[in-house]
Amino acid sequence: MTASRTSALKLITGTAAGLCLMLMPAGVAARPLGFPGQNGLPKSFADLIEQVTPGVVNIIALEYGSDAEGDSEGQGSGFVITADGRVVTNYHVIRGADELTVQFGNGEEFAAKVIGTDEETDLALLKIQNAREFDYVQFHRGKTVRVGDWALAIGNPFGIGQSSSVGIVSAIGRDADGSGPYVDYLQTDATINRGNSGGPLFNLEGKVIAVNSAIYSPTGASVGIGYAIPHTMAEEVVEELKAYGQVRRGFFGASLRTAEMTWENDNGTFNSGATVESLVAGGPAQMSGIQIEDVIMNINGAGVMTSVEATRLIGKLRAGQTVPFEVLRGNNAETITVNVTLGARPQKTQVDAFLGVNTSGNTDSSPTAPDTDTGLGLVDLSANFRNSIGMRSDQVGVYVDTVAPGSPAARKGIKSGMVVLQFDQKDVPSVALFESLLAKAKRAGKTSVLLKVRTVNGSENFVGLPL
Repeated sequence: MTASRTSALKLITGTAAGLCLMLMPAGVAARPLGFPGQNGLPKSFADLIEQVTPGVVNIIALEYGSDAEGDSEGQGSGFVITADGRVVTNYHVIRGADELTVQFGNGEEFAAKVIGTDEETDLALLKIQNAREFDYVQFHRGKTVRVGDWALAIGNPFGIGQSSSVGIVSAIGRDADGSGPYVDYLQTDATINRGNSGGPLFNLEGKVIAVNSAIYSPTGASVGIGYAIPHTMAEEVVEELKAYGQVRRGFFGASLRTAEMTWENDNGTFNSGATVESLVAGGPAQMSGIQIEDVIMNINGAGVMTSVEATRLIGKLRAGQTVPFEVLRGNNAETITVNVTLGARPQKTQVDAFLGVNTSGNTDSSPTAPDTDTGLGLVDLSANFRNSIGMRSDQVGVYVDTVAPGSPAARKGIKSGMVVLQFDQKDVPSVALFESLLAKAKRAGKTSVLLKVRTVNGSENFVGLPL
Protein backbone atom coordinates (compact mmCIF):
# COMPACT_ATOMS: atom_id res chain seq x y z
CA MET A 1 0.00 0.00 0.00
CA THR A 2 1.27 3.45 -0.79
CA ALA A 3 0.33 6.57 1.13
CA SER A 4 0.58 10.31 0.72
CA ARG A 5 3.83 12.02 1.62
CA THR A 6 2.45 13.12 5.00
CA SER A 7 0.46 9.99 5.72
CA ALA A 8 0.92 7.94 8.87
CA LEU A 9 -1.12 5.05 7.49
CA LYS A 10 1.72 2.72 6.64
CA LEU A 11 1.99 -0.06 9.20
CA ILE A 12 5.65 0.66 9.78
CA THR A 13 6.63 2.77 6.82
CA GLY A 14 7.70 6.40 6.50
CA THR A 15 10.14 8.72 4.82
CA ALA A 16 13.91 8.51 5.02
CA ALA A 17 16.84 10.88 4.87
CA GLY A 18 20.43 9.90 4.29
CA LEU A 19 23.01 8.74 6.80
CA CYS A 20 26.48 9.40 5.44
CA LEU A 21 27.94 5.98 4.60
CA MET A 22 30.34 5.07 1.82
CA LEU A 23 29.32 2.51 -0.79
CA MET A 24 31.86 0.52 -2.78
CA PRO A 25 32.92 2.61 -5.80
CA ALA A 26 32.23 1.31 -9.28
CA GLY A 27 34.80 -1.23 -10.41
CA VAL A 28 35.56 -2.51 -6.91
CA ALA A 29 34.32 -6.00 -6.09
CA ALA A 30 31.34 -6.06 -3.75
CA ARG A 31 31.61 -7.94 -0.48
CA PRO A 32 29.20 -9.67 1.85
CA LEU A 33 28.73 -7.61 4.98
CA GLY A 34 28.95 -9.07 8.47
CA PHE A 35 30.72 -9.06 11.79
CA PRO A 36 32.59 -11.86 13.56
CA GLY A 37 30.95 -11.19 16.91
CA GLN A 38 32.52 -11.65 20.32
CA ASN A 39 32.17 -13.61 23.51
CA GLY A 40 30.04 -12.24 26.33
CA LEU A 41 27.86 -9.13 26.28
CA PRO A 42 28.97 -6.49 23.75
CA LYS A 43 30.20 -3.17 25.11
CA SER A 44 29.09 -1.46 21.92
CA PHE A 45 27.21 -2.26 18.71
CA ALA A 46 29.06 0.45 16.79
CA ASP A 47 31.35 -1.88 14.81
CA LEU A 48 28.46 -4.16 13.89
CA ILE A 49 26.26 -1.27 12.76
CA GLU A 50 29.11 0.23 10.74
CA GLN A 51 29.59 -3.10 8.96
CA VAL A 52 25.98 -3.81 7.95
CA THR A 53 24.33 -0.43 7.34
CA PRO A 54 25.66 -0.05 3.76
CA GLY A 55 23.44 -3.00 2.86
CA VAL A 56 20.26 -1.42 4.27
CA VAL A 57 18.17 0.79 1.99
CA ASN A 58 15.11 2.98 1.87
CA ILE A 59 12.38 2.05 -0.63
CA ILE A 60 10.45 4.92 -2.23
CA ALA A 61 7.23 3.79 -3.92
CA LEU A 62 5.49 6.34 -6.15
CA GLU A 63 1.92 5.78 -7.31
CA TYR A 64 0.68 7.98 -10.13
CA GLY A 65 -2.61 9.80 -9.51
CA SER A 66 -4.97 11.93 -11.51
CA ASP A 67 -4.36 15.63 -12.12
CA ALA A 68 -6.89 16.41 -9.38
CA GLU A 69 -5.62 13.91 -6.85
CA GLY A 70 -1.89 14.05 -7.57
CA ASP A 71 0.74 11.38 -7.08
CA SER A 72 1.13 9.61 -3.75
CA GLU A 73 4.34 8.37 -2.21
CA GLY A 74 4.92 5.55 0.25
CA GLN A 75 8.21 4.54 1.81
CA GLY A 76 9.70 1.67 3.73
CA SER A 77 12.96 -0.18 4.24
CA GLY A 78 14.77 -3.05 2.55
CA PHE A 79 18.14 -4.75 2.32
CA VAL A 80 20.47 -5.81 -0.49
CA ILE A 81 21.11 -9.59 -0.64
CA THR A 82 23.26 -9.97 -3.80
CA ALA A 83 26.15 -8.09 -5.39
CA ASP A 84 24.03 -7.44 -8.50
CA GLY A 85 21.53 -5.44 -6.45
CA ARG A 86 18.61 -7.67 -5.50
CA VAL A 87 16.67 -6.15 -2.62
CA VAL A 88 14.23 -7.71 -0.15
CA THR A 89 11.35 -5.67 1.26
CA ASN A 90 7.70 -6.07 2.28
CA TYR A 91 5.02 -6.48 -0.37
CA HIS A 92 2.85 -3.84 1.29
CA VAL A 93 5.66 -1.29 0.88
CA ILE A 94 5.63 -1.54 -2.93
CA ARG A 95 2.04 -2.64 -3.63
CA GLY A 96 0.40 -0.52 -6.31
CA ALA A 97 3.60 1.44 -7.07
CA ASP A 98 4.17 2.74 -10.58
CA GLU A 99 7.76 3.77 -9.90
CA LEU A 100 10.29 2.42 -7.40
CA THR A 101 13.50 4.01 -6.12
CA VAL A 102 16.11 2.45 -3.84
CA GLN A 103 17.95 4.98 -1.69
CA PHE A 104 21.15 4.15 0.18
CA GLY A 105 22.23 5.70 3.46
CA ASN A 106 24.67 8.06 1.75
CA GLY A 107 21.87 9.51 -0.39
CA GLU A 108 22.61 7.60 -3.63
CA GLU A 109 19.42 6.64 -5.45
CA PHE A 110 18.71 4.04 -8.13
CA ALA A 111 15.61 3.00 -10.02
CA ALA A 112 14.37 -0.50 -9.24
CA LYS A 113 11.94 -2.99 -10.72
CA VAL A 114 9.92 -5.79 -9.16
CA ILE A 115 11.30 -9.30 -9.67
CA GLY A 116 8.51 -11.04 -7.77
CA THR A 117 6.03 -10.66 -4.94
CA ASP A 118 4.24 -12.90 -2.46
CA GLU A 119 1.20 -11.28 -0.91
CA GLU A 120 0.58 -14.30 1.32
CA THR A 121 3.80 -13.67 3.31
CA ASP A 122 4.06 -9.91 2.59
CA LEU A 123 7.44 -10.22 0.86
CA ALA A 124 8.80 -8.72 -2.36
CA LEU A 125 12.06 -8.95 -4.29
CA LEU A 126 13.36 -5.97 -6.27
CA LYS A 127 16.31 -5.48 -8.64
CA ILE A 128 18.31 -2.24 -8.73
CA GLN A 129 18.56 -1.03 -12.31
CA ASN A 130 22.29 -0.38 -12.39
CA ALA A 131 25.23 -2.47 -13.62
CA ARG A 132 27.55 -1.69 -10.71
CA GLU A 133 28.09 -4.03 -7.79
CA PHE A 134 26.73 -3.42 -4.30
CA ASP A 135 27.71 -4.54 -0.83
CA TYR A 136 25.12 -6.94 0.53
CA VAL A 137 23.99 -8.67 3.68
CA GLN A 138 23.22 -12.37 4.12
CA PHE A 139 20.53 -14.46 5.75
CA HIS A 140 21.48 -16.31 8.92
CA ARG A 141 22.33 -19.98 8.49
CA GLY A 142 23.35 -21.81 11.60
CA LYS A 143 22.04 -22.31 15.10
CA THR A 144 18.32 -21.93 15.63
CA VAL A 145 17.29 -18.43 16.73
CA ARG A 146 16.19 -18.55 20.37
CA VAL A 147 14.21 -16.34 22.72
CA GLY A 148 16.71 -14.07 24.42
CA ASP A 149 19.10 -13.73 21.47
CA TRP A 150 20.26 -10.19 20.70
CA ALA A 151 18.46 -8.44 17.82
CA LEU A 152 19.48 -5.30 15.91
CA ALA A 153 16.86 -3.53 13.77
CA ILE A 154 17.89 -0.99 11.12
CA GLY A 155 15.49 1.08 9.04
CA ASN A 156 14.10 4.53 8.36
CA PRO A 157 11.40 5.31 10.96
CA PHE A 158 9.27 8.44 10.66
CA GLY A 159 11.50 9.97 7.98
CA ILE A 160 14.30 10.90 10.39
CA GLY A 161 16.93 8.93 8.49
CA GLN A 162 18.55 5.53 8.80
CA SER A 163 18.33 4.48 12.46
CA SER A 164 19.30 1.49 14.57
CA SER A 165 17.71 -0.04 17.64
CA VAL A 166 18.68 -3.01 19.79
CA GLY A 167 16.65 -5.54 21.75
CA ILE A 168 16.20 -9.26 22.04
CA VAL A 169 14.13 -11.94 20.40
CA SER A 170 11.08 -11.82 22.68
CA ALA A 171 9.14 -14.79 21.30
CA ILE A 172 8.87 -17.08 18.31
CA GLY A 173 5.87 -18.60 16.54
CA ARG A 174 3.64 -15.53 16.92
CA ASP A 175 0.49 -14.83 14.89
CA ALA A 176 -0.27 -11.24 13.88
CA ASP A 177 -3.84 -10.16 13.15
CA GLY A 178 -4.54 -9.90 9.43
CA SER A 179 -1.20 -11.46 8.48
CA GLY A 180 -2.52 -14.53 6.70
CA PRO A 181 -1.93 -18.18 7.50
CA TYR A 182 1.63 -18.78 6.33
CA VAL A 183 3.90 -16.86 8.71
CA ASP A 184 4.97 -17.78 12.24
CA TYR A 185 6.37 -14.41 13.27
CA LEU A 186 9.41 -13.73 15.40
CA GLN A 187 8.67 -11.11 18.07
CA THR A 188 11.25 -8.55 19.18
CA ASP A 189 11.39 -5.62 21.58
CA ALA A 190 13.93 -3.79 19.40
CA THR A 191 12.20 -0.48 18.64
CA ILE A 192 10.33 -0.73 15.33
CA ASN A 193 8.16 2.09 13.96
CA ARG A 194 6.69 3.28 10.68
CA GLY A 195 9.51 3.25 8.17
CA ASN A 196 10.98 -0.06 9.33
CA SER A 197 8.72 -2.23 7.14
CA GLY A 198 10.85 -4.53 5.01
CA GLY A 199 14.06 -3.75 6.90
CA PRO A 200 16.40 -6.34 8.41
CA LEU A 201 16.66 -7.70 11.93
CA PHE A 202 20.30 -8.75 12.51
CA ASN A 203 22.04 -11.01 14.99
CA LEU A 204 25.45 -10.20 16.48
CA GLU A 205 27.21 -11.68 13.44
CA GLY A 206 25.50 -9.24 11.12
CA LYS A 207 23.31 -11.91 9.56
CA VAL A 208 19.62 -11.31 8.87
CA ILE A 209 17.48 -13.35 11.24
CA ALA A 210 14.15 -11.79 10.19
CA VAL A 211 12.40 -9.16 8.06
CA ASN A 212 10.69 -6.46 10.13
CA SER A 213 7.06 -6.33 9.02
CA ALA A 214 4.51 -5.25 11.62
CA ILE A 215 3.96 -3.88 15.10
CA TYR A 216 1.33 -4.36 17.73
CA SER A 217 0.46 -0.99 19.16
CA PRO A 218 -2.57 0.67 20.76
CA THR A 219 -1.00 4.07 20.07
CA GLY A 220 0.48 3.72 16.57
CA ALA A 221 4.03 4.01 17.90
CA SER A 222 6.36 1.29 19.13
CA VAL A 223 5.42 -0.25 22.49
CA GLY A 224 8.06 -2.94 22.32
CA ILE A 225 6.10 -5.55 20.35
CA GLY A 226 7.42 -5.90 16.82
CA TYR A 227 6.79 -8.74 14.40
CA ALA A 228 9.31 -9.99 11.85
CA ILE A 229 9.26 -12.76 9.24
CA PRO A 230 11.83 -15.41 10.29
CA HIS A 231 14.89 -15.85 8.08
CA THR A 232 14.04 -19.46 7.22
CA MET A 233 10.72 -18.53 5.64
CA ALA A 234 12.00 -15.27 4.14
CA GLU A 235 14.94 -16.93 2.40
CA GLU A 236 12.74 -19.76 1.10
CA VAL A 237 10.26 -17.26 -0.36
CA VAL A 238 13.04 -15.10 -1.81
CA GLU A 239 14.60 -18.08 -3.60
CA GLU A 240 11.23 -18.86 -5.18
CA LEU A 241 10.83 -15.23 -6.23
CA LYS A 242 14.32 -15.24 -7.75
CA ALA A 243 13.58 -18.33 -9.79
CA TYR A 244 9.92 -17.93 -10.71
CA GLY A 245 8.70 -14.46 -9.71
CA GLN A 246 6.15 -16.07 -7.40
CA VAL A 247 5.84 -18.78 -4.76
CA ARG A 248 4.51 -22.03 -6.20
CA ARG A 249 2.50 -23.35 -3.28
CA GLY A 250 0.38 -26.45 -3.38
CA PHE A 251 -3.40 -25.90 -3.66
CA PHE A 252 -5.74 -28.14 -1.69
CA GLY A 253 -8.99 -26.46 -2.70
CA ALA A 254 -10.88 -26.30 0.60
CA SER A 255 -11.56 -23.84 3.38
CA LEU A 256 -10.75 -25.13 6.87
CA ARG A 257 -11.65 -24.34 10.45
CA THR A 258 -10.09 -25.64 13.64
CA ALA A 259 -11.97 -28.77 14.67
CA GLU A 260 -14.23 -28.61 17.70
CA MET A 261 -12.30 -31.44 19.29
CA THR A 262 -9.82 -31.29 22.14
CA TRP A 263 -7.45 -33.58 23.94
CA GLU A 264 -5.64 -33.12 27.20
CA ASN A 265 -2.29 -34.00 28.71
CA ASP A 266 -0.17 -32.71 31.57
CA ASN A 267 0.61 -29.51 29.63
CA GLY A 268 -3.01 -28.49 29.11
CA THR A 269 -5.85 -28.72 26.60
CA PHE A 270 -5.21 -28.67 22.86
CA ASN A 271 -7.22 -28.50 19.66
CA SER A 272 -7.01 -31.51 17.40
CA GLY A 273 -7.52 -31.38 13.66
CA ALA A 274 -8.85 -29.12 10.93
CA THR A 275 -12.44 -29.50 9.71
CA VAL A 276 -13.21 -29.14 6.00
CA GLU A 277 -15.76 -26.33 5.82
CA SER A 278 -16.20 -25.98 2.05
CA LEU A 279 -14.73 -27.38 -1.17
CA VAL A 280 -13.71 -25.76 -4.44
CA ALA A 281 -15.76 -27.37 -7.19
CA GLY A 282 -13.43 -29.55 -9.25
CA GLY A 283 -10.51 -28.74 -6.95
CA PRO A 284 -7.86 -31.24 -5.77
CA ALA A 285 -9.61 -32.00 -2.45
CA GLN A 286 -12.99 -32.71 -4.01
CA MET A 287 -11.54 -34.72 -6.88
CA SER A 288 -9.62 -36.94 -4.45
CA GLY A 289 -12.70 -37.75 -2.37
CA ILE A 290 -12.32 -35.36 0.58
CA GLN A 291 -15.75 -34.48 2.00
CA ILE A 292 -17.18 -31.53 3.88
CA GLU A 293 -16.91 -32.09 7.67
CA ASP A 294 -13.97 -34.46 7.28
CA VAL A 295 -11.48 -33.70 10.08
CA ILE A 296 -7.88 -33.62 8.87
CA MET A 297 -5.58 -35.12 11.51
CA ASN A 298 -2.35 -35.68 9.60
CA ILE A 299 -0.80 -34.37 6.36
CA ASN A 300 2.10 -36.19 4.77
CA GLY A 301 3.13 -37.70 8.10
CA ALA A 302 2.84 -34.48 10.15
CA GLY A 303 0.15 -34.18 12.81
CA VAL A 304 -2.39 -31.35 12.50
CA MET A 305 -3.74 -29.51 15.55
CA THR A 306 -5.42 -26.45 13.98
CA SER A 307 -6.59 -25.10 10.63
CA VAL A 308 -3.59 -22.76 10.57
CA GLU A 309 -1.19 -25.68 10.96
CA ALA A 310 -2.94 -27.50 8.13
CA THR A 311 -2.73 -24.47 5.85
CA ARG A 312 0.97 -23.99 6.57
CA LEU A 313 1.75 -27.64 5.93
CA ILE A 314 -0.09 -27.55 2.61
CA GLY A 315 1.66 -24.29 1.68
CA LYS A 316 5.06 -25.96 2.03
CA LEU A 317 4.09 -28.63 -0.48
CA ARG A 318 4.30 -28.21 -4.24
CA ALA A 319 1.89 -28.57 -7.12
CA GLY A 320 1.81 -32.08 -8.55
CA GLN A 321 2.75 -33.79 -5.28
CA THR A 322 0.49 -36.65 -4.20
CA VAL A 323 0.19 -36.46 -0.43
CA PRO A 324 -1.59 -38.70 2.11
CA PHE A 325 -4.20 -36.97 4.26
CA GLU A 326 -5.43 -38.85 7.32
CA VAL A 327 -9.00 -37.81 8.13
CA LEU A 328 -11.75 -38.68 10.58
CA ARG A 329 -15.07 -39.20 8.81
CA GLY A 330 -18.59 -39.66 10.06
CA ASN A 331 -20.15 -40.18 13.46
CA ASN A 332 -18.12 -43.32 14.04
CA ALA A 333 -14.92 -41.28 13.73
CA GLU A 334 -13.51 -43.70 11.21
CA THR A 335 -9.92 -42.89 10.28
CA ILE A 336 -9.16 -43.15 6.57
CA THR A 337 -6.29 -42.10 4.34
CA VAL A 338 -7.03 -40.04 1.24
CA ASN A 339 -4.26 -39.42 -1.29
CA VAL A 340 -4.56 -35.89 -2.70
CA THR A 341 -2.65 -34.67 -5.76
CA LEU A 342 -2.17 -30.96 -5.10
CA GLY A 343 -2.74 -28.32 -7.73
CA ALA A 344 -0.95 -25.00 -8.23
CA ARG A 345 -2.24 -22.35 -5.83
CA PRO A 346 -3.85 -19.45 -7.76
CA GLN A 347 -3.54 -15.80 -6.80
CA LYS A 348 -5.08 -14.88 -3.45
CA THR A 349 -8.01 -13.05 -5.06
CA GLN A 350 -8.86 -16.14 -7.09
CA VAL A 351 -8.65 -18.36 -4.02
CA ASP A 352 -10.99 -16.01 -2.16
CA ALA A 353 -13.42 -16.13 -5.08
CA PHE A 354 -13.30 -19.95 -5.19
CA LEU A 355 -14.12 -20.17 -1.50
CA GLY A 356 -16.87 -17.58 -1.60
CA VAL A 357 -15.05 -14.80 0.24
CA ASN A 358 -16.65 -11.44 -0.50
CA THR A 359 -13.93 -8.96 -1.47
CA SER A 360 -16.04 -6.59 -3.58
CA GLY A 361 -16.86 -4.22 -0.74
CA ASN A 362 -20.63 -4.70 -1.03
CA THR A 363 -22.52 -4.38 2.24
CA ASP A 364 -26.12 -4.41 3.36
CA SER A 365 -26.44 -0.64 3.56
CA SER A 366 -25.95 2.27 1.20
CA PRO A 367 -22.90 4.51 1.52
CA THR A 368 -23.19 8.02 2.84
CA ALA A 369 -22.28 10.86 0.50
CA PRO A 370 -18.67 11.92 1.05
CA ASP A 371 -18.49 14.42 3.91
CA THR A 372 -17.54 17.85 2.62
CA ASP A 373 -14.96 18.36 5.40
CA THR A 374 -13.29 14.93 5.48
CA GLY A 375 -14.09 13.50 2.03
CA LEU A 376 -15.17 10.15 3.49
CA GLY A 377 -18.16 8.18 2.24
CA LEU A 378 -18.90 5.51 4.85
CA VAL A 379 -21.01 2.34 5.13
CA ASP A 380 -22.23 0.36 8.12
CA LEU A 381 -20.72 -3.13 8.20
CA SER A 382 -22.98 -6.17 8.02
CA ALA A 383 -22.01 -9.30 9.94
CA ASN A 384 -21.40 -11.23 6.71
CA PHE A 385 -19.16 -8.55 5.31
CA ARG A 386 -17.18 -8.27 8.56
CA ASN A 387 -16.48 -11.99 8.32
CA SER A 388 -15.58 -11.83 4.64
CA ILE A 389 -12.78 -9.30 5.22
CA GLY A 390 -11.46 -11.17 8.25
CA MET A 391 -12.17 -8.61 10.95
CA ARG A 392 -11.59 -9.85 14.48
CA SER A 393 -14.68 -10.68 16.52
CA ASP A 394 -13.82 -7.95 19.05
CA GLN A 395 -13.62 -5.19 16.42
CA VAL A 396 -16.25 -2.71 15.30
CA GLY A 397 -15.98 -0.07 12.62
CA VAL A 398 -17.40 1.60 9.52
CA TYR A 399 -16.33 0.76 5.98
CA VAL A 400 -14.71 3.41 3.76
CA ASP A 401 -16.71 3.13 0.53
CA THR A 402 -15.47 6.27 -1.22
CA VAL A 403 -12.86 8.97 -0.70
CA ALA A 404 -13.29 12.29 -2.50
CA PRO A 405 -10.22 13.14 -4.65
CA GLY A 406 -8.12 15.92 -3.14
CA SER A 407 -9.96 15.75 0.20
CA PRO A 408 -8.18 15.70 3.59
CA ALA A 409 -8.82 11.95 3.80
CA ALA A 410 -7.31 11.36 0.35
CA ARG A 411 -4.27 13.49 1.15
CA LYS A 412 -3.73 11.47 4.31
CA GLY A 413 -3.76 8.22 2.35
CA ILE A 414 -7.15 6.87 3.41
CA LYS A 415 -8.55 4.72 0.62
CA SER A 416 -11.65 2.79 -0.29
CA GLY A 417 -11.61 -0.63 1.34
CA MET A 418 -10.26 0.53 4.67
CA VAL A 419 -12.30 0.41 7.90
CA VAL A 420 -12.42 3.25 10.44
CA LEU A 421 -12.25 1.57 13.86
CA GLN A 422 -11.95 4.52 16.23
CA PHE A 423 -12.55 8.28 16.28
CA ASP A 424 -10.39 10.05 18.88
CA GLN A 425 -9.96 6.72 20.73
CA LYS A 426 -13.73 6.02 20.75
CA ASP A 427 -15.04 2.91 18.95
CA VAL A 428 -17.30 3.67 15.98
CA PRO A 429 -19.70 0.76 15.38
CA SER A 430 -21.97 2.81 13.12
CA VAL A 431 -21.89 5.63 10.60
CA ALA A 432 -24.39 7.51 12.76
CA LEU A 433 -22.01 7.55 15.71
CA PHE A 434 -19.10 8.58 13.48
CA GLU A 435 -21.13 11.53 12.17
CA SER A 436 -22.17 12.46 15.72
CA LEU A 437 -18.56 12.45 16.93
CA LEU A 438 -17.49 14.45 13.88
CA ALA A 439 -20.15 17.08 14.50
CA LYS A 440 -19.14 17.29 18.16
CA ALA A 441 -15.48 17.76 17.20
CA LYS A 442 -16.41 20.57 14.81
CA ARG A 443 -18.50 22.32 17.47
CA ALA A 444 -15.56 22.09 19.85
CA GLY A 445 -13.39 23.89 17.29
CA LYS A 446 -11.03 20.98 16.70
CA THR A 447 -8.77 21.31 13.68
CA SER A 448 -7.95 17.60 13.48
CA VAL A 449 -9.01 14.25 14.89
CA LEU A 450 -7.19 10.95 15.35
CA LEU A 451 -8.60 7.98 13.44
CA LYS A 452 -7.65 4.37 13.97
CA VAL A 453 -8.04 2.53 10.67
CA ARG A 454 -7.84 -1.04 9.46
CA THR A 455 -6.01 -1.13 6.13
CA VAL A 456 -6.93 -3.35 3.20
CA ASN A 457 -4.29 -5.92 4.21
CA GLY A 458 -5.67 -6.11 7.78
CA SER A 459 -3.06 -4.04 9.61
CA GLU A 460 -4.15 -1.33 12.04
CA ASN A 461 -2.76 2.19 12.05
CA PHE A 462 -3.47 5.71 13.26
CA VAL A 463 -3.83 8.80 11.10
CA GLY A 464 -4.40 12.43 12.03
CA LEU A 465 -7.26 13.77 9.88
CA PRO A 466 -7.56 17.57 9.41
CA LEU A 467 -11.05 19.09 9.69
